Amino acid sequence: MEFLKVAGKTIQRPSFEEEDLADEVAAFRGDFELETVRVQQGDQSGVAGEGSISVALVADVDLSESRLAPLELSDVRFEEVNLANAVLADVTARRVDFLRCQAIGLRVSLGQAWDIYAEDCRFDYATFRIDQVKNAVIFRRCSFREAVFAGDLSNVVFDECEMPQVEFEATRAGGCDLTTSRLSDVSGLLTLRGARIEAVQASFLGAQFAKEAGLTVAG
Repeated sequence: MEFLKVAGKTIQRPSFEEEDLADEVAAFRGDFELETVRVQQGDQSGVAGEGSISVALVADVDLSESRLAPLELSDVRFEEVNLANAVLADVTARRVDFLRCQAIGLRVSLGQAWDIYAEDCRFDYATFRIDQVKNAVIFRRCSFREAVFAGDLSNVVFDECEMPQVEFEATRAGGCDLTTSRLSDVSGLLTLRGARIEAVQASFLGAQFAKEAGLTVAG
């Protein structure tokens, strides 16, 4: 069992040994149920499917412009997967990693997000809608240019992320941590009640806070 602690939040990583996984051909079209498998490489761009993935490694698979819904994920690691312009809807995710994935334009709707970790991923122009965060969600060194975050952002950590022109539409944000990320020209700041930022960030974002509050800044 592997744990990771960032900004005071501790999450459990996917639990499996790669040598215990059986090799499986990438097949996400239609109904699928993948368990205790290693899926490496394969062009699944544009497919439509629904199902579950558990105790699995999915690596170097092209899922661009795919639509997977509903989808249940448990103890899964996505590594260098292409999720550009994909749609992942009605997702339940427990102990899921996204490592070095290309996910520009991704649209994801999470009914429940429990111990999710993403590192070195490109989520530019993506849309995240989260109904409920259980424990924590951590994004580390990810890019979110013009991305949208809506719903429950409580206990979501953005660690050293690039976040220009991000739009927030949070319903909850207690425990959300943005202290180490670069924010510029963001909107929806007033929805982030309870989130943490640094003093320098507060000073830099002051004009945007004032604008969203309906204030006129003179001078």
